[in-house]
Parts: sequence; structure tokens; C-alpha cells
Amino acid sequence: MMICTLVHGAESFHSGSISRLIERLKDFGKVRLFVTGTMARTASIDRDFSVEVFQGQPSELLRQNESDFDVFLIASHSKSPESGYSFGKIVFRRSGVKKPVLQFELSNETAVLWNCSSHPIAESVGFRIVHPKIGEFTWREGKKEFRRVSAAEAGELLLIDGIVVGRVKDHEVVIVAEDGEIKDLVGVEVKKHGLEKLKRKKPQIELEKVKICTLKGFKVVEGSVKRSRGLGVAFIDHCGDEIYDFAGKCGAAVCVGDDTTAISAEILFRFDTPVLGIVDGDGDFLLRPASIHPESEVFVTKHDDLAGEIVFREVFRCRNLLAEDFGEVKRKTEEILRINSLLVAKRSLADYT
Repeated sequence: MMICTLVHGAESFHSGSISRLIERLKDFGKVRLFVTGTMARTASIDRDFSVEVFQGQPSELLRQNESDFDVFLIASHSKSPESGYSFGKIVFRRSGVKKPVLQFELSNETAVLWNCSSHPIAESVGFRIVHPKIGEFTWREGKKEFRRVSAAEAGELLLIDGIVVGRVKDHEVVIVAEDGEIKDLVGVEVKKHGLEKLKRKKPQIELEKVKICTLKGFKVVEGSVKRSRGLGVAFIDHCGDEIYDFAGKCGAAVCVGDDTTAISAEILFRFDTPVLGIVDGDGDFLLRPASIHPESEVFVTKHDDLAGEIVFREVFRCRNLLAEDFGEVKRKTEEILRINSLLVAKRSLADYT
């Protein structure tokens, strides 16, 4: 039997729960492990876990590989079982696959059989089978589209396509869009600047398909250097999801945004890669890095968006990877920021965080 296992959530690796599940699956055939998320991928590196990385949405993994596997497993270790079940339902429904889809929620050792009444793997693993009642996520009223965000908790950050757009005020969170544009965030203290960033990144939103999540922050463990750096300097602008496009390929990175700098520094430390952050202090504290390269530092600016645009244009010449020495890039970046009266201070990243 060919078994496709999608591992969701960094805690699946950190807790050891995915290792225990895999041991129970070995007798059923060949197991291939996949991850799609940035932090789950990082956790797999920390735990020296061999996984395959799928560059796309989880549902696409199932849909594109249906002919290659006999059964699909979603192994999630979520912030709450309800959050995990909601994730599983979205993945299953979007995939449209007919092969058996089973979900194992590792946080409480429960199983959901999404499109079959029984399966030998579920019986052997021995998790308690549940039948979660999950309402509709999306609906329309005239020209308006609505999407309910499940398992949201007050105080959590709301992210759309990886960008923080607000903070949850109530457990009932609904996103309203019209003509591909976000019109309202019900139950959310809106971060206007975040919506502006989202608009620039994604002028048209497909509300049913876009990645949406709520979280208090990313949990990280102190890492160690696992792999070697590459050459040149990468440019990463307000998008932590792009980090692995450059990890192991660049020798350093210039990162725009407080949260992007923190996440990039944490991940790139594992590749012995320093970062230069262009920040302005408006971060949402998605992550406080536990591992920072000693050469990493930040340039505190009056406005990191504007500073980033100028550096990308004047220093990187609108390229995402520059074949230059990191020290020279830092010198040019400092010079251009001073010329434009944007530089406030220089600090080591360790002192800044």
C-alpha cells in the first residue's frame, strides 16, 4: 500500500507524536511524508526528519498525487482539536479526491474518516474515531462573499496569505469580500496597514482559496546549524513564506519588516546565514527568535516599507538575489537610508529582539 502522509504543524515534530504514528504505519506499506508549511518544515529540520516539501496548498498535494497513492493521511497537531478538524475538512473538500482520506489529530489522539466508514489503518492506529460537526466555511449573499474562520480565540492574530491583518476580538470571525477585495473583518480589531500590504501583495483575493489562520505566535525551539549557506544576498520583503526560496542558496539576507526579520533570522540560522533587518518597530511579535546568527543586525528606520522600496530599487536593482558581498550590501544600504533621512539606529538583532 502506498501511503501519502501530510504533516501539519511544527508540534507534530517537536512533540514526537509524528514519530510514534509513523511506527504504527510501517507494516501497511511505503509511507511518504510531506510538509507544506514554513514552520513545520523548520521543525522537521530541527528533528532531522526526512520529509518531502510540497510547494503548494495541502489540497493540491492530494489532488495532484491521487493516482500515486492508495490512501491519504492528514497528521495534524493543532492548537486545538477543533482547529485541526477544520483544517482537515478544508483540505479534503478542496482536494476532491476519491481515495480514502483519514485524519489523525495528534494533540488528542483522535481520528476522522472523511470519506469512508472504516479503514484498516484507522483500526490499527487505535485513535478514537470522532465525527466533528463543522458548519459551512464560505457562502455568498448577492455580490458579497463570506468566510467564517473556525476555532478563533480572542487575542490571536488573524493572518491572510501570511500577512497580519488584525487581532481577534471575538470567537466568531467572518471575513467579507466583494469583487475580490476585503470589505470587512467581523470580530477583528483591524490592522489597516496589514490590509494595505495584503492589497499590494494580492490585488484580487479568492476568499474560498486563500490561506487564512489565527494564532498567538509561532512556537520555536533553540536550533543549531544543520546546513550550509550559499552565495550572494537575498531580498525578502514582508513575506516569511519566501524564506525557503533562498535558504541554503544565499550567503545572507536583507529582510524588510519586524516579523519577517525575526522569522527569517530564526530559520536562516540553521543554514549559518546572517540577516540584516530593515525594521520600524511595528511588529506583531509572531515569533521571538530563539536562535540568531552573531552577524545578524537591524537598521531601525522611520518607515520600513518606504526604506525597503528604496533599498530594493537602489541597492538590489530590483533583483531578489544579488551577487555581492554582504558587507558591501550593508554599507550601501546604510548609505542610501542616511541620504533619504530614514535611518534611526543600528543594532545587533539579538539586542533588538
